[in-house]
Amino acid sequence: MVQNKIASQIFDMTSPGVHAFLIIVRVDRFTPEEKNTIDFIKKIFGDGAAKYCIIIFTREDQLEEGQTIDDFINSSDQLKELVHCCGNRKLAINNKLNGQPLKIKTDQLLQMIDQMVQSNRGKYYTNDMYQKIEQQRKREQARQEEEDREKKKAYEESLISKGREIARQEAEKREQEQQKEREVR
Repeated sequence: MVQNKIASQIFDMTSPGVHAFLIIVRVDRFTPEEKNTIDFIKKIFGDGAAKYCIIIFTREDQLEEGQTIDDFINSSDQLKELVHCCGNRKLAINNKLNGQPLKIKTDQLLQMIDQMVQSNRGKYYTNDMYQKIEQQRKREQARQEEEDREKKKAYEESLISKGREIARQEAEKREQEQQKEREVR
C-alpha cells in the first residue's frame, strides 16, 4: 500500500515523464532497500526505466585508502548487477567537496544526464502508467470543472430564488399596506 502511494506521488511530480532517475547509494552502507531500488523502479515504471537511471555513489571519501569506486563496485555482485542494469552510468561524489571541485562533480553529473537524454533521443521516459495517470488527471480535471459549473449554477439559481422570494415578500407587504390604507379610508 505504501509503495502504491509513493508511486502515485512520483507520477504526480514527474508527469508527463522522467529524463533521469538518480539512484543514490552510500559507499559506507549498501542497504537491502538500496539493493531493491532498481527492482522497485522497474516494478513501478517498467523494465525500460533502467535506460534512464544513473547511480550516484555518495561518501566517496569513505572508501578505503587506495580503493576506487570501481573496486568498491566489483566487491559486490549486487552492486555490479545494479550498475550494469543502469548501463554502467555512475558517479562517485566526495561529501566533503565544496567550491570548484564540487562544481566539477555537478557538471559531470549534468553532462551524464545530457548524454543519457541524447542517447534516449531527447525523449523522457514514459509508460502505460504515465498515460493512464495523465488520462485520469484529465478526467479528474474535467470532473472538477463540471462540479464547479454545477455549484456555480446552483448558487446562481439559489440567488435568483432568494431574489424572487424577497420580491414576493415585498409585493405581499405592499399589498398588505395598500389593503390597510383602503380599510382606513
